[in-house]
Amino acid sequence: MSRPVYEEEYEGLLLMEYEEFEVERPSFLVLGLPDTGLVGVISTNHLVSSFGLREVAGIDLLGLMPPVAVISGGVVRPPLRIYAGGNIMAVMAETPVPPSLVPSLARMIVDYSMKRGVDYIVSIVGVASPNRVNIERPNVYWIASNDKAKKLVEGLGISGFLNGYLVGPYALILKNSIRFRASNLVLLADAYMEFPDPEAAATVLAVFSKIIGRDIDTRKLLEQAEMIRLRLRSLMKQTRQAMAEMGGPSPLMYA
Repeated sequence: MSRPVYEEEYEGLLLMEYEEFEVERPSFLVLGLPDTGLVGVISTNHLVSSFGLREVAGIDLLGLMPPVAVISGGVVRPPLRIYAGGNIMAVMAETPVPPSLVPSLARMIVDYSMKRGVDYIVSIVGVASPNRVNIERPNVYWIASNDKAKKLVEGLGISGFLNGYLVGPYALILKNSIRFRASNLVLLADAYMEFPDPEAAATVLAVFSKIIGRDIDTRKLLEQAEMIRLRLRSLMKQTRQAMAEMGGPSPLMYA
């Protein structure tokens, strides 16, 4: 890992910034944590690649991480990485967050976004759809922590998420955002529960593109959909196990 210029330890987590950086306004912190269909993971990976975001920080989960070191380009890297460029920051994860650290991570993300002066936290989430195989174009829904976040989706023609459950980091990030008055917009897309879903990610990115007023070309994402499904198969299995540990009324209700 790069030598940090700033470190902060927070209840079993270690946040490291590798360089001084600024984010333009209005600023968006996009979260890509493992979830249903890995929609957030796939979306943020594509954003990093499309916008040429650079790795500026990372989050290590200290003693409770599985005995695995992430090696990329011959360098040891933290399991959660933060990228930035222009007015976009993105958090990407290489492994599901252990359930015992989910509350700490949710609080850290909200705290960090507020310290950084981020205008909007954008959570990209998959919601398990029992008839996903019959849906050609997944629906996108929204949840907002406040009126400021809600204004981002006004006029976009997408519906609010009226009934269901959020389980895991995204749920606690939303609740912490409400508590501490941070603007968190959750974008949810119909997704497969058992398989990575690049098509759902592309649909959410089309909505996010309208929100930020910048084109996001998802053609390559869709062309490589089968390769992405194969590459992320192991992470999807780990994610389902972690979600089961966190509990929920029904696996079909996870988001």
